[in-house]
Amino acid sequence: MIRGEGTSTVGILGAGAMGAGIAQVAAAAGWRVRLFDVDVDTAQHAIDGIGARLEKRVARGRMTADDAAALVERLSVGDELSQLNDCELFIEAIVEDMDIKVQALQGVLKHLPSDAIIATNTSSLSVSDLGEGVDQPERTCGMHFFNPAPVMKLVEVVAGRSTSPAVADRVEAIALHWGKQVARCADTPGFIVNRVARPYYLEAFRCLEDGLCTPDLLDAAMRDAGGFRMGPFELTDLIGHDVNAATTRSVWTSWNEPARLSPVYAQEALVAAGDLGRKSGCGVYDHSGETPIAVLRPGQDAPALTKALTTVATDFAARASDTAGDLPAPLQVALMRVLCGLFNEALWSHADGVADETAIDTAMRFGVNYPRGPFEWMAGIGSDTLDATFTVLANDVDAGRYLRP
Repeated sequence: MIRGEGTSTVGILGAGAMGAGIAQVAAAAGWRVRLFDVDVDTAQHAIDGIGARLEKRVARGRMTADDAAALVERLSVGDELSQLNDCELFIEAIVEDMDIKVQALQGVLKHLPSDAIIATNTSSLSVSDLGEGVDQPERTCGMHFFNPAPVMKLVEVVAGRSTSPAVADRVEAIALHWGKQVARCADTPGFIVNRVARPYYLEAFRCLEDGLCTPDLLDAAMRDAGGFRMGPFELTDLIGHDVNAATTRSVWTSWNEPARLSPVYAQEALVAAGDLGRKSGCGVYDHSGETPIAVLRPGQDAPALTKALTTVATDFAARASDTAGDLPAPLQVALMRVLCGLFNEALWSHADGVADETAIDTAMRFGVNYPRGPFEWMAGIGSDTLDATFTVLANDVDAGRYLRP
């Protein structure tokens, strides 16, 4: 069913930011790309945009003019579905709506070769349901890129219930050939990244609600001591609280509403007020000036930190980071709570059969640029410290959130 390396044409449906980004990645790897959209002008605009971005790279000396011209030459607008007749791979990168995806794929199937792989870039919908919806479950596979696709290294390769192993293997090989890091995972809600990353945001908001610290101090602690590129509050302001909260609700309900993943009032209140972050001008931070200013205030009824909690936080901080030992006790506790939330969700994801430890570490390092994968991080901290930490967190913070599988 799977063709050899000689064929190198991919059809892409959807010329938005994600579709255009995937097109650039494929063309950079030497593949011919036919980019389709409901509006031909949109597809041409996307290709023009790729060309403009490449010109800037040339001007900065990051690629040669010849290489840029050759890349653009491999991109073409698809204006007739018959142009799909030599594609080995077809990727849909359109709106996250199952009915729309099924309808769109049904329209192109008769034009694709019978052995072409059907890949979906969905971040939230069932790959299995999509494959069954178009009556092609064996050759349908998830190929989830992260935005911006030319920059972000990760591709989650998602096998549906009936996806042929040869198809999933071929999709992985293609992603690797395109210069990506691959994490193979099962077809489960949130896949790896959108599930395991949830506590980074949720537990930060809970620490704020509990009055442990201000948003700017926790963001700084997660950057400077935790090694993250962005703190949780500045990151949710960038993503948009409406988008971030909607993903939380989707993952939470899909996994039977565990306490670990439950939405938080503080973020839901921001969404209800229309304070969505950078795109609205205000969220956790006020973005109206040159420098963002934290405007979301911590809770006023902070519980006293118990000796048991501060003791494990000090030990945990020293083992988790070279510099976290210098943080004041409340920030050590907050850092511990956020990291242990991430660790626990990674443990649950592994226990639920989402992916193996290596794939989860790869996904979190390259999908959201974490400094270390959660299993690598836990190995460095040590099981004795983790056991003591989780026991105290379950007793002093919340048993449901810190119950390990």
